[in-house]
This record gives sequence, C-alpha cells and structure tokens, in this order.
Amino acid sequence: MTGTLPAPVPSAAPPHVGPRESSLLRRLLAQRSAAVALTVVVLLVLVALAAPLIAWAAGTSPTDFHSEAVDPALGGLPRGTGGGISATHWLGVEPGSGRDILARVVYGARVSLLIALLATAVSVALGTALGLVAGFFGGWTDTVVGRLMDLLMSFPALIFMIALISAAPGVNRQLLLVVVLGFFGWPYVGRIVRGQAMVLARGEFVAAARVLGASRRALLAREVLPNLSGPVLVVATMSIPGYVATEAGLSFLGIGVRPPTPSWGQMIASAVPWYAADPVYFLVPGVFLFVTVLAFNVLGDAVRDALDPRSRRR
Repeated sequence: MTGTLPAPVPSAAPPHVGPRESSLLRRLLAQRSAAVALTVVVLLVLVALAAPLIAWAAGTSPTDFHSEAVDPALGGLPRGTGGGISATHWLGVEPGSGRDILARVVYGARVSLLIALLATAVSVALGTALGLVAGFFGGWTDTVVGRLMDLLMSFPALIFMIALISAAPGVNRQLLLVVVLGFFGWPYVGRIVRGQAMVLARGEFVAAARVLGASRRALLAREVLPNLSGPVLVVATMSIPGYVATEAGLSFLGIGVRPPTPSWGQMIASAVPWYAADPVYFLVPGVFLFVTVLAFNVLGDAVRDALDPRSRRR
C-alpha cells in the first residue's frame, strides 16, 4: 500500500453519543480548510459523474483523434500556444495523437475515483467484519485474524500487485485493481476496528445488554458496530487518496488501466517525453491528481478532528 492510514482515530464511546451527520457537517464547514477540501471533493465527484456531458459540451470524446490540431512538421506538437488551447479544445490536445485533454482528464477522474471508492468499500467491508469479530470474541479467533493481518501488512504488496496484474493480461484491469487494492488494504482497517471493538466489548453498556439476555449477534449489531462508525469513517476517508495515488502509480508504470481508457497516471507517463516542449500536457493531469489527493487528505484530517476534537491537541 502506498497510502497511509490515519492515526489516531476517534476513541470508542458509549452508544449514541457521537455527533449526528448534520452536526458533523456543521463542524466540517466551520473549518475553512475542511470546507474548501469538501467543496473540491464534491466538485471532483460531480466532474466524474458528468464526464460524458462535459465531453459532449466540448464536442469530443476521450478517444477521438484530432489530426488537424497537431503539426506534423513540429513532430506532432499541438498547433497554437499553451498546448493547443482553443475554443474547441479548452485544455489543449495531446501531442502526436491530438486527443482532447479535457475529455481525457474528466474521464480519468471517473476511472480514478471509481477504483478508489470501490477499493475503499472492499477494504472497509472486510476490515470491519474481521476486525469486529476478532476484537469482540478474542481468543483463538483474535489470534488467527491478528496473524493474518500481520502477514498481509508485512507482505510486499506493491511488488505482488505488479506481478499479479502483469500475469493476468486478459482480466478486466479495473476490476482486478479494485480486488487487489481492497484485499491488501483491509488489514489496516481491521487493526483499527479490532482495537476499538476490544474496548467496546468490555464496556458497561455491553455488559448491561448481556445481562439483559442479548445474544452475541445482537450485541455486535446493536451495541458495538454502531459505535465503530466514527473510526471507520475516518479510515475510509483517508484511504481514498492512497488508492487514487496507487492506481495512478500503477497506470504510470503501464500495468494499471489499459489504453484507450483514460487514467491520470497513464496521461502523466505519456507526457514525460513532451514535458519540455509541451508542459501543459504534463501539468493538467498532474494538477488534478495532486489536488484530488490533497483534498481527500485534508478532508480526512478534518473528519477525524470533528469526531474527536482531542486529536487536534496531540
């Protein structure tokens, strides 16, 4: 894993004392940096969802070649200034191919965010389920799950990802990325959930519910799991930028999303030979990637602070 996960996380609390969703949103909006980060994240999601509409408005698609926009006499450099920026191509075109950069960037946002969100969902689902079981039941269950987490966290995940993806050329790369990233990401979620579940399982409210005859399933579903929402939300928010960066890195190395499907990492790799002659081609996907990772990291920090104000003073 290339992304780092949050520490510390909100402490376990008795049931129903955490802030409501509206209260959490108010706390986030009260912080200027968090409000800006949240706005950027919302805009990025809207851009990803509206990618076909944006490309249609620009009169192009991410796979259309515009040979008239490049100059063969200059080795395929875009015509005009700023990498071919014009009323037709708002962010210019790719050198050589003439593909519209705006269309490829917005579709790249769609691909990157989809992979990151799905990988986060997989890792959070697995990590929460296994961490909850290990922390609540303890004993041999905790030992087995704990050793499995230690094994996966010590495994050279990036090397394995590169080898596995390279060895499966016929598999859907986007689906494979989601599965691999989620599989190697769940131990980081599971370790946090396990620790919180161990604390909650020894809480007075759980003991009271047990005395009243609540089953183990009821204790897990009604008493422990709802109080893990804070830590899980923080981990999920701060996992997303790591997955965005990992997907971009793998695509940069040529083993991520396959062309012609756009990807920011793939675009940056293609721009490397042209960065001196056409820096716009290099800067546009790079700026989008940087802003996305930064916005999610800032938002994750803000969510942690909003759920546990004591973390600001640490």
